[in-house]
Amino acid sequence: MLLNRPVTAFMLVLATFIFGYIALNELSVDLLPDIETPSLLVQTEWSGASAREVETRINEQLESVLSTIPGLQNIHSFARQGQSIIALEFEWGRDMNLAFLNTREKLDQVRYMMPEQAGRPQLIYTTPADEPVAVLSVSAVGQSNPDFDTRLDLKRWSEQVLTRRLEQVDGIAQAVLVGAVIPEVHIRFLPEEIDRYGLTIASIRGVVQQANVFSAPGELRDGWYRYSLTIQSRIRSLDDIGSIPLTLAPGGERIITLNDVAVVSLDEQEPTSFSLLDGNETLTVLVKKDYGSNTVSVFEDMLPILDDLREQAPGISIEVLQENASYIKNSISNLLQTLAYGGVLAFLILFLFLNDPRMPITIGIAIPVSIFLTFFVMYLFNVQLNIISLSGLTLGIGLLVDNAIVVLENINRYRDEKMPLFDAAKKGTKEIALAITASTFTTISVFLPLLFLGGFEGAFFRDQAFTLSISLLASLLVALGVLPVLVVTFRKNSKFVVETSTVQVTNKNRFTRGFDKVLSLYESVLIKALIRPVLVFSVAIFLGIIAIYAFYQLPKSILPETEPEAAEYRITLPGNSSLYTARETAATMTQLLRNQTISGEILSMGGYTDQTNLARISKEGLNKFTLRVPVSGFDEATHIDSIIDSYVSSRSDWKLEKLGSGTVFSSFFGETEAPLILRFVGIDRGFSENGARVLQTYLADNGFVTTLNKQYPEVVNTYQIRFLNDQLLRYGVTEQQVIEYLESRARGSMVTEWNREDESISVRLFSATTQAFDPTNAQLTIGGRFIPIREIATIVVVDEPEQLERINQTPVLSYTTDISLAQWWWNGDNITQTIRSFTRQAGLQVRMGGSALQVDKLLRDMMRLLGISLILIYIILSVQYESLRYPALILVGIPFAWIGSLTLMWALGGSLNTLSFMGILILTGIAVNDAILKVDFMRRYLDETGNLDQAVILAGKHRFRPVVMTTLTTILGLIPMMLPFGDGYEFRFALASALIGGMITSTLLTLFVVPTLFRVIHRNN
Repeated sequence: MLLNRPVTAFMLVLATFIFGYIALNELSVDLLPDIETPSLLVQTEWSGASAREVETRINEQLESVLSTIPGLQNIHSFARQGQSIIALEFEWGRDMNLAFLNTREKLDQVRYMMPEQAGRPQLIYTTPADEPVAVLSVSAVGQSNPDFDTRLDLKRWSEQVLTRRLEQVDGIAQAVLVGAVIPEVHIRFLPEEIDRYGLTIASIRGVVQQANVFSAPGELRDGWYRYSLTIQSRIRSLDDIGSIPLTLAPGGERIITLNDVAVVSLDEQEPTSFSLLDGNETLTVLVKKDYGSNTVSVFEDMLPILDDLREQAPGISIEVLQENASYIKNSISNLLQTLAYGGVLAFLILFLFLNDPRMPITIGIAIPVSIFLTFFVMYLFNVQLNIISLSGLTLGIGLLVDNAIVVLENINRYRDEKMPLFDAAKKGTKEIALAITASTFTTISVFLPLLFLGGFEGAFFRDQAFTLSISLLASLLVALGVLPVLVVTFRKNSKFVVETSTVQVTNKNRFTRGFDKVLSLYESVLIKALIRPVLVFSVAIFLGIIAIYAFYQLPKSILPETEPEAAEYRITLPGNSSLYTARETAATMTQLLRNQTISGEILSMGGYTDQTNLARISKEGLNKFTLRVPVSGFDEATHIDSIIDSYVSSRSDWKLEKLGSGTVFSSFFGETEAPLILRFVGIDRGFSENGARVLQTYLADNGFVTTLNKQYPEVVNTYQIRFLNDQLLRYGVTEQQVIEYLESRARGSMVTEWNREDESISVRLFSATTQAFDPTNAQLTIGGRFIPIREIATIVVVDEPEQLERINQTPVLSYTTDISLAQWWWNGDNITQTIRSFTRQAGLQVRMGGSALQVDKLLRDMMRLLGISLILIYIILSVQYESLRYPALILVGIPFAWIGSLTLMWALGGSLNTLSFMGILILTGIAVNDAILKVDFMRRYLDETGNLDQAVILAGKHRFRPVVMTTLTTILGLIPMMLPFGDGYEFRFALASALIGGMITSTLLTLFVVPTLFRVIHRNN
């Protein structure tokens, strides 16, 4: 026992501080836990193919094979023009390295079942860490809208210098360029000239391809020596392409080169993305970190690299547009401050209640020892220092002294009975050890069900449960092992404390005398409450009714609403709008917003930017772009909302979507879905569309008026060309000739690749006519004749969906509703039954999804956790007391804790979300602590005196001060988390408000309701 070895105890405390401080400096720091989400993304390019072709030829083929992968739960795919996207969701806890290998093996098997023109399927591992840790802007100094050559130089420098230097930084996975210009050699032939010399598109392409060959047929041997043999006919410059000989002129007098029949130039490949900063062209770089890397250290390590590059390239401007490191540092710093402030406030309470000024030190040492021991254990188990794990410590700051207060109070009780100091410390600690151990384990037991909570929530809050549990165990060890040693050491040979309680009375301060009056008042009120139990229970029931009302009035959400740093929007133009149209529209809207008093730069990105997240990919397109407008507060965000909404609503067929608030929380949790999404399942999407109209009417007839809108309503006009074989024969034209001509007029015919240094540049063959192209008016030139395409083929313009969706190998048509989260909360079961009734009658399968179902599932999971926690607490208490009655009495305190949480959150305008529910879950373990000790004392006094009323009043008197002390230390330890300052305030507030409100009502319960119930159940015994 350490009580006999004080030097050992002090050395252990010193070692805890040393190793805890070292561990704190070595802990990885991030805002949120690194969670390995069990998902993979398969992406396949098929340039020019329609969405229906992609769905039939690629998605269906891949899904049939991928569905056999072990551990796969869901497949969600999208087919769009030229692109296939398939998201694979696996079971939580699945070994994703093995899943990656299994998926790659399946993709290798299906490769030859796909169209020849389609690219190789790309397998992408997606995690929340895919969100960029920083967004950079690269531009030429002094050039607001650089020309093609300058943009090309910036792109080459970024690829060859910037990204390579960044990816050498430890922790940076990749740097993705958005809005980069891609060079391409355009050979624009003159139809009349190639017809004049009897050439064809196919012959020109063949000659250019043959002029760019590389072959290594083997090696030559010469006696004792050998030499490699290389045959090279490669294009080395743009002039080489133009001087390629094609044929001899009539008469054989001169050689016809490519320059004679075409214009050869280095131009820009058809862009797939753009990036504008304040309306000016810029190159954006998305910097991503490795999974598990420290965001703050990665960003700080990157800054010197950027400074070096700025010095080396003074003509290039590198600007950091967005970064999360500052927010993370501020949030962690603010939490550490609240941790320190809470500890100081809790420490001050001890000075008010304890007459001996040295005693607060003996108790207060429990706080830093427990915290530093927790840091050391976190380091051993590789737990990050993030806002989740640190909040576990902050929430428990007041709890860390509870056990110490209880032990010290019990030691003092025996000292007041004139027991020797050593014996009082030994007996007082031993007597209370079982009770505080049980109360500590009941608090910890509420986190054990997190092991049963699968999915994102369980993984997200495990760090918090770990740190709070370790800190509470550490405080228990300090209270039972170190505190008695400190008490004996500080009080030994101390005349101030050796004296009897009479001496202590003479040394009472003003606060202590005032507290004695409060204690006397409590005793009188308790006696009256014991006489009138009906009144006590009536008040309790009334408070319960208020809490139930508050529960239904509280807004429900996944996350608390945060102060916006930026307003983000996605604007969707009509389906056939090109990327150039989207770019010009973004520039116009940026200029409109610049006329407002906006501090900061407006970033807009369009097209296909960073394709690693399904939520973003499914909502990207050449006709779509995002705007990120920096704002300061809700008022400015609302003002910007009104401006953009007014601008977009005045344009027909435009669509506006409000995105996240621009905080790292919104990016981490992904884009929020509509509250309720209805997905109509069936191969015939036309039938599904008719079913949606009927369902809308059916819902209205049953009292649920809502409008069903397609989630992906965009359509594109598509030319469908069908050849007339007899006409082709009459004109002496082949299908291949027509296809080559149309391809050259549309996206160009791919010829070869020009390898210039370490850069691969495509060479494409185009018609030299204007960019505008209408197949119905196009003419094919062959043998001096102009053949209209409409003479040899039928041309029909049809509407094709821009994007087709499939879930679990079945086509679906998704519709959003305007049913709000609150409406779903009140009427979710009725809506579900109505939709099920419709599906039975219509024979059409309808699946429901959306954020409302996510919130509903989250709350149900949390409620299930609370239920399991109550069962565990009851089991622990039943084992302790060898009784089934006392644990039931103690558990009555838990609903009263919930009463305070719900009421305070409602009064302060909070919401019931993941974080506040976690606060309630923590409170479930805290609420029973004082009740356990109160019941323990009442039971013991009843056994000693045999007088029920005397036992209840005596327990109330002896437990009043420690109950009030532990409550005040816990509440004051949490007060700094309620203060509205700094980044991450909303996060801290959601957790702290739930705990503070619950502590207030659970204390009232412990002081009045538990004694009253104890007297009632023993009155007839």
